[in-house]
Amino acid sequence: MQTLSLPKHLGPVLQAVAALDEPNEGVYLVGGTVRDILLGEPSFDVDVVVVGDAIAVAQALAGRLDGRVRAHPQFGTAVVLYGDDERLDVVTARSETYEAPAALPTVEPGSIDEDLRRRDFTINAMAVSLTGDDAGRLVDPFDGRGDLEERRIRVLHDRSFIDDPTRILRAIRYEDRYGFRMDDGTEALARSCIATGHVGDLSGARLREELVALLEEGDVSHAIPRLAQLGAEREIHPAVVADEETVRLFDRLRELNAAYELGVPVWRLGLAALARRIPPGELRRWLDGLKLRRRDAAAIQAAVTLGPEVVERLGAGSLPPADVVALVEPHAPDLPLFALAHDDRPELREYFERLGKIRLEIGGAELAELGLAESPRVGEILAELRRRKLNGELEGRESELAAARELIAG
Repeated sequence: MQTLSLPKHLGPVLQAVAALDEPNEGVYLVGGTVRDILLGEPSFDVDVVVVGDAIAVAQALAGRLDGRVRAHPQFGTAVVLYGDDERLDVVTARSETYEAPAALPTVEPGSIDEDLRRRDFTINAMAVSLTGDDAGRLVDPFDGRGDLEERRIRVLHDRSFIDDPTRILRAIRYEDRYGFRMDDGTEALARSCIATGHVGDLSGARLREELVALLEEGDVSHAIPRLAQLGAEREIHPAVVADEETVRLFDRLRELNAAYELGVPVWRLGLAALARRIPPGELRRWLDGLKLRRRDAAAIQAAVTLGPEVVERLGAGSLPPADVVALVEPHAPDLPLFALAHDDRPELREYFERLGKIRLEIGGAELAELGLAESPRVGEILAELRRRKLNGELEGRESELAAARELIAG
C-alpha cells in the first residue's frame, strides 16, 4: 500500500475529518491537491471528495474548524471558509457521462474510483484517504505518481479530449507551469481532436475560461507557440496568431502595464496580442462569442483596431500634447498601451508618464461662481481649458480662472 505524508498546515483539516461522526463511505483529498503535495508545492487549493453527503460533511467540518459553509445543494458541493482566509472545497464523489463531444456531462453520485476516472489527466487522478485505518493511503489507479516523476501529461482514455476539448488547453497550461510534456499518445489524441473540429464545438464561455487561465499562467513562451504547433490556434479563430511575435508583444504589454501600474487584466492583454490580425468586424463577433463583459470586449477591440492607426498618425508628424491626449484617452489605457508596445513613441510614453495625469484645478462650481449658468457650454469651456493646460498655456489655479473669465466673456 502506498501512503503519503501530508503537510503540517493541513493538520486542522485532518483533525476535523478524524473527528467526524457523519456517516460516509470515505473522505479523500483529491486531484490537484494531491498532485501539488507530491510536487512539493508550498501552497495549493484543498479539495476534498466525500463518498456520501458532502454538504453534511462540510457543515460538520465547519463546526470543528470554527468556520462557515457556503453550500450548493443542487451540485452536491460546499465551501468551508475558516481561519485566516483558509478555504476547503468539499464535493460529492461522482461519475460523469458525455452524450456528445464538448457537451457538459451528465453527473451522478459515484465511488472514489469513478470520481478519479472522470478526471482529465493521470496526475490529477489521485486521492489520499483521510479516514480510519485507511488514512494516508494513496489511491492512484492510473499511476499518476509515476507520470509526475517522469514529468509526463497523460490522459486516462482515448475519448478524453473529445469529451472535453478544454483539456487540450489545460494540458498546454500544465506543460507551461511544470515543464512537463504530453506523452506521444496524448499529443496524438489532442491533434486528432483538433483536426476533427471538436474545439470549435465548445461554448464561447468555456473557451474563454481556458484562454484566460492559460494567459494568466505566467511565462507563456511555451504555451502560445504550442497552440500553433498543435493546430489549436485556427480552432480558436482562423485569424488568431500564436507565434513568437505574439509572445514578444504579450511580454511587452505586460512589462509596460506593470511599469505604469495600469492594472489592465493580463488575460485581456494576451487576447489582444492573439487577436491582433482578426479583421475588425470578425473581431467583435469573436469577442461577443467569448461572452466577455462589454467593457473588456470594447477595450480589446479598440486596442487591436485603433492601436495601429494611432501609431501611424503619430508617425506622420508632430502633434500637440492636447491632440495626443484627444487621440488616445477615449480608449485608455488599452489602446495607448497596445500602440506603445508596437512602437516606442515618445508621445505615448509622455501620455503615461505626464499628460494623462494632468487635471484642471477648477471645475463647474468655479465657472458657476464666475456667472456661467449650467449648460453644455460648461463642458466646452472646461475642455478648452484642459486643452490649453495640456499644451503648456496654463499653469495653476489663477491662470485657469483668468482663462475661464476670458472664455465666458468671449
